[in-house]
Amino acid sequence: MTLGAHVLDLAARHSPLVRDTLRRLADAPLADLLAGLRPGRARPWQDRDDLYAAVAERTALSYGPEVAAEVAADLRAQPIVPTSNHFGVDTFADSVQGTLLFALRPGAPRNVVVLGFGSVSLNNLTYPMGLRLYDPRHGELGALPQRLPIQPNRDKHRTVLTARPFDAAMIDRARARLARMRRAGEVSAFCERSADDVLHRMYGSPETLALPSHGLQATRVNTALWEGMFQAGPPARLVQVAIEPICAALLSKDLHDPGSLIHQLFFVPRVRAALLAGLDGERACWQRDPARGTIFFWGLGADGRRVPLALDGDLLTGVDEHGRRLEWKFRPEELTQALLAGHLLPSLFTCFATLAFARGLSCVGGYYQATYLPVMRQGVVDALGEEFWDMAEAVAQVPTGLHLASLQAVARALPGGALVPAGPVEIAGAGGLSPADVAALTRVPVRDAHVVAFPDVLDHLVPAGDLPSGWAAGLASESGSRRAVRLETTS
Repeated sequence: MTLGAHVLDLAARHSPLVRDTLRRLADAPLADLLAGLRPGRARPWQDRDDLYAAVAERTALSYGPEVAAEVAADLRAQPIVPTSNHFGVDTFADSVQGTLLFALRPGAPRNVVVLGFGSVSLNNLTYPMGLRLYDPRHGELGALPQRLPIQPNRDKHRTVLTARPFDAAMIDRARARLARMRRAGEVSAFCERSADDVLHRMYGSPETLALPSHGLQATRVNTALWEGMFQAGPPARLVQVAIEPICAALLSKDLHDPGSLIHQLFFVPRVRAALLAGLDGERACWQRDPARGTIFFWGLGADGRRVPLALDGDLLTGVDEHGRRLEWKFRPEELTQALLAGHLLPSLFTCFATLAFARGLSCVGGYYQATYLPVMRQGVVDALGEEFWDMAEAVAQVPTGLHLASLQAVARALPGGALVPAGPVEIAGAGGLSPADVAALTRVPVRDAHVVAFPDVLDHLVPAGDLPSGWAAGLASESGSRRAVRLETTS
């Protein structure tokens, strides 16, 4: 058995999602998987007009009113979006390539709308506090990606939504650090050139540095990275919007509407008790004893860190990193005020309850979302029970298995033939994808797209103790025979 076959077996053993995808589509082209990414057809419990308006309002802040109007029209025609991404500058190969594949699905509109979570910390997996560089450290194939910080280390635990804007001094320090890495042999000449161009031309442009918030800066950098990935222009315009402000706007209405799903889940005692018990200990939800995760909302501490909250009677409470107690009455008026003021952030569960379960927005996830979203949906259905059977029936029809998990169709070919993942820094640095390359992406077999992605994500799917020694380097060396769009680069 080859190493590639072995790690595919390991991934399938530990991930029902990977197992099911391989069972159905292992030798099929990615085009077949993309053809299945369609919005649900069932009528949602709540109308979606307010959702389109909220997305358009947030889109207009970064992209202007004309793009906002296009986005609203696109979502009306196809209410389906990727939601496994994190908000902020994205150089994570798996999420960027997932967005690219989503833009290539049959009948995709002019705008690819990505709703990203901004309540994550700056040093989360996607690393929005700097750049992920898919370049082997000292040439070692198993030592990638590397991280190049831009935001100061003292801010690494701040949420992306509260991050301070980056400035010219931060960019200068990052460029100097990159040069030192090159002199020490930690990165290749190709990596230094590619990353320095991103720092100088995208991060360091006067227009970007003049923007008043980190979120606006990140959106501009992501647009430049996206456009730099294509030789003849991108297949769609990238529109990246933070999900939490959209949900806060919708919740400001839902919390006061007795007919809304959120109102039933939060304020009908029997339903809330059943929901809290049914999802206790489930991934991306909460654990009440001992307290882990958060219930319905995150608090926001003075240093911009999110604070887990527990529901104690009619009080939502938590303690921040300085020991300061945060407390809100669990009532519509006080929750709405805190949400709109930015003192509370809707949790993962609350975001999906508001967007997917209440309004039927089809959410395309990754390897985690496709596991926890069906569990959340069943928890909501069970909690509503027969008393609210019509609402439960509408929630039960919402699709929860849509995914673009661990699939990469573009790889960087190193001298000697090894294949490693490629993020937007590497794709742009190699000259971008030609129209022929873009056309070839959807012809890559699903099986090979998994293996190409594994150096980036396998250790998140399979426990470290089950992975063979040297698997990442061995997989990169063996993957030369894999079908993928190859970026030929010098060392």
